[in-house]
Amino acid sequence: MKEISVVGGGSWATAVVKILTENKVTVNWYIRRRSQIDSINSIGINPDYLPTVQLDQSFIRATEDLRFVLEQSKVVIILIPSSQLGSLSEQIHAIDPNILSRKTVVTSIKGTVGENNELPSAYLSNRFRISEGNLAILGGPCHAEEIGRGRKTYMTICSTNTAFLKRIAPCFSTNYLQVKTSTDLLGVEYAAIYKNVVGLVCGMAKGLNYGDNFIAVLVANAINELGTLLQVVGVPATELANSSYLGDLLVTGYSAHSRNRSFGELIGMGFSVADAQEKMSMIAEGYSASKGLYEIASQLKLYMPILYTAYRVLYKHMPVSTEFNLLERNLK
Repeated sequence: MKEISVVGGGSWATAVVKILTENKVTVNWYIRRRSQIDSINSIGINPDYLPTVQLDQSFIRATEDLRFVLEQSKVVIILIPSSQLGSLSEQIHAIDPNILSRKTVVTSIKGTVGENNELPSAYLSNRFRISEGNLAILGGPCHAEEIGRGRKTYMTICSTNTAFLKRIAPCFSTNYLQVKTSTDLLGVEYAAIYKNVVGLVCGMAKGLNYGDNFIAVLVANAINELGTLLQVVGVPATELANSSYLGDLLVTGYSAHSRNRSFGELIGMGFSVADAQEKMSMIAEGYSASKGLYEIASQLKLYMPILYTAYRVLYKHMPVSTEFNLLERNLK
């Protein structure tokens, strides 16, 4: 695979472009900000995200021309916050409502979309009539900052199209990145969304001055909550103690790179949601994911106290210390 299109100009998109260009894949890269485009094309630096990472600009065509990017490659990787997916979809629809149905679309979007709380892959599939075999997901415990530094990372690429997996996997394999393939599209996507909620609640615990002992129990209970959710939504029985599930929960719950943990820590320290958002330089997907997953879990009548704690603190403005006193009684 010699050419791939990437949509999104943030840190995760920058990390993905780094990986692809290291494997000599030409990247057609849609970015909204002119300052980023000019810097990337001229010196191979994204000035706003991962600015210490040197990209090989000889393999990059960064542009604000979305039509060009979509038309240029057979594979389109969408790497934007879930809150921006609706707006992007409107742009794509205006260009050509059928264009994505002719592509293989890869997503790594960690939040539900719209009033119906759709998974990003389902939202795109329904909106643009993309067949299941032309959908894929990037998952696993992959902080962009560590990929930027070339630190050992394990990534999972999911699709029901095993022939596509064989073609795409080499584009992500490097001496520091080990790629696993999976057909568990639904499970890994749910896990990627839920782990941001867990990271946020772990941050709240840290802000409230809970220690590592408590946070370890919190994450152990979280993996059981995720298993309950997956079982009810119809994901086939899977091994939860792998990198795409437990690994992703752990890195988001413990890592200093986790923006969701940082956001939750501010909430635990007493900042309001608005003040915490203002202090964050990047979007914490766990905020919107808490609402989307809460509504799904409520409809399914699921018992998920960690998720419910996040929702009540963030959206019902319940005192975080009071909610954690209740949560303590529900952990095992």
